[in-house]
Amino acid sequence: MLTLDKLTIRYNKFVKNLLLRFVYWNISFGAFIFISGNTQLFFNYLDLLKVENIYIIIPTLSLGLAVLFCIIDLFFTDRLMRFFPIGLTMLLRLSIYFVSTFVLILIAIRYPIDISGKINLVDLLKVLPKMDIHFIRFLVHFYTSCILLFFLREMHKKMGHSNLRRWIVGLLNKPREEKRIFMFIDMKASTTIAERLEHKKFSHLVQDVFNDFSVVDNYKAEIYQYLGDGAIVSWSLKRGLHRHNCLQAFYAFTHVINKRKNYYTRKYNLVPQFKAGIHVGKIMVLQIGQIRRDISYNGDTLNTTARIESMCNEYRQNLLISGDLFSLIKETKRFAFKNVGNIKLKGKRKAVDIYQVKQK
Repeated sequence: MLTLDKLTIRYNKFVKNLLLRFVYWNISFGAFIFISGNTQLFFNYLDLLKVENIYIIIPTLSLGLAVLFCIIDLFFTDRLMRFFPIGLTMLLRLSIYFVSTFVLILIAIRYPIDISGKINLVDLLKVLPKMDIHFIRFLVHFYTSCILLFFLREMHKKMGHSNLRRWIVGLLNKPREEKRIFMFIDMKASTTIAERLEHKKFSHLVQDVFNDFSVVDNYKAEIYQYLGDGAIVSWSLKRGLHRHNCLQAFYAFTHVINKRKNYYTRKYNLVPQFKAGIHVGKIMVLQIGQIRRDISYNGDTLNTTARIESMCNEYRQNLLISGDLFSLIKETKRFAFKNVGNIKLKGKRKAVDIYQVKQK
């Protein structure tokens, strides 16, 4: 079932992809012209507007490709791709890109495309670009750019937007201190559920759950790690406190799960429930590893957050936050807070004030 939050996710994702691809293809075509010195190819075969201005042709072509490939990507959803091998889906995607490129060329040269499916091959061969060395170089550059864009997008998904930006400019080479908000979220009774469903079906449940978990992107959250049936989410201090994003993200996620309860009941005979703990504090951000590199957050803040989340079972609460975070939250009519007490957490020498949170 589509909710407003899920529609917002899809809209934001489409717009971000569109802008990314538009900028990327402008840079890619600019690089091709700089390296080859060949602009005539764009005038002959790729001029959608039939104007003699390369500064109009390149943005127009880039926008056309961005829209086309964003529409293609709408069909390669995570739920669909889980049923096919990665190699097969990548080959299929590149094949669609290949065919789409020639369709775009035919549109640019005003070839009358017959919607009935009948194609005059003789006329088609006359208008197709001549396969000389210049056009072959362009095709090689184009498909190399397609593959590079694919890997950049996968790297973006792996690292997250802010970490990718920091990695590119070299900010992660040296450990540095930040103050951030962290949320540990975990599925309730996951061990019992895993035993009942067995590992294969439970894995599909985890995939479905974390597809729905993407709703936290609407609340400026950065997913740091997935931990089996749980996850660690973080915010910068400004983004997490703005409009209570760190609290709204949890309830938006549970709202999506409840909206799709018929789906979960039909497929798994249960509706998953979640508990979470949220804390704020200083941590160190650093890049670790040589053979395989990763972005790591180190500090006592994460340990405290994990301990707060573990207290949810004892106090029978879905969401608990620390007193440090509560002191930073502005008055709001959306949430009700109640002091659970000054509690000594496992492995901690000092007791921590903990508050339960309810959505009004």
